Amino acid sequence: MHLFQINNKKNITRDWGERIRFYIAGWLLASILFFIIRRVGNSGDSEMNVTVIQSLWLLPFISIISGTVFGSLLYFFDKYLFRKIPLWKLLLRLALAQIIIISLVIGLFFPLVSVMKPHTLNLWEFLKSPVAFIYYLYVFIVNSSLSFLWEITRLLGRGNFLKLVTGKFYFPKEEYRIFMFVDLKSSTTIAEKLGHLEYSSFIKDCFYDLSVAHQYGTQIYQYVGDEAVLTWLPEKMKRITECIDAFWEFNDTLLRKATYYKDKYNMVPEFKAGMSVGMATVVEIGDYKKEIAYHGNVLNTAARIEEMCNVLNEKLLISKKLYDVIAGEKSCYTYTKVAETQLRGKQGITEIYSVRKNAVN
Repeated sequence: MHLFQINNKKNITRDWGERIRFYIAGWLLASILFFIIRRVGNSGDSEMNVTVIQSLWLLPFISIISGTVFGSLLYFFDKYLFRKIPLWKLLLRLALAQIIIISLVIGLFFPLVSVMKPHTLNLWEFLKSPVAFIYYLYVFIVNSSLSFLWEITRLLGRGNFLKLVTGKFYFPKEEYRIFMFVDLKSSTTIAEKLGHLEYSSFIKDCFYDLSVAHQYGTQIYQYVGDEAVLTWLPEKMKRITECIDAFWEFNDTLLRKATYYKDKYNMVPEFKAGMSVGMATVVEIGDYKKEIAYHGNVLNTAARIEEMCNVLNEKLLISKKLYDVIAGEKSCYTYTKVAETQLRGKQGITEIYSVRKNAVN
């Protein structure tokens, strides 16, 4: 099976796992809070209460089951049913879907409570009681909050929400990072042909397909016009060549969807990219609009190398610094030194290597 077909399946597993872990953690906190509230202020349904000893295993069990069920179902709803819709519509549809899911989960847990408390209400009596409304409301609020937080983390960028909340980069810090500048080829010609509204839709579709890079551990740092900036922390990568895989998987995705783009826009997008590695400064910036920003020579180098793609007629170019890091790894790529040049706005000579994917037998 082709390498990228395998990784496509790994992408589903990875994203699914992230969503499940997020929901399990959220549900563990919610379960502990609910238990404390019920212990402090007895709501009148004491026959449904559990002891502290029972809660030590019941709360983690509830968290794992609830997080797995809700996280899995909402992941697949989001991925296959609610794609490419505005955030408010997404949250509304997820809220409606949760009503059905909540009923299934309550139906799953009620027999367990009945075993622990044989004299408790039966399921039908419970559903008709005011207590059921409290449980439904609490579960609904928890899942809606988790769904909202999940969408916020996606809006801010992978991993940035927690960093902003904790103030991790309130003061500048240095990180050793890989950067990739991905840019649309012939963007001016395409924009003139499509017009600004259809061109914006075109770019939106392209960057939506760029999400396949997520399976290779990337953080999409920012979108600037028809350009995207991706970054990786090498210390957290299984293979450094994952950053190369990300570009070619994006390229292959656009080729697989060539019919879609041809039918909708009468053209197929093609992207080029430049990459480098080095130390970058990361810091939280802004007041009314906050974000985590990266600065440093490595970004300038990657951006200038990307500009050389048209000159050298190559899709993917990397600096010698990055080549030295990845050259020793086994991969399906061929690296060729294509230039020694002084990049625009930079001093000294930079060696540039092309990266081509080997033909699959």
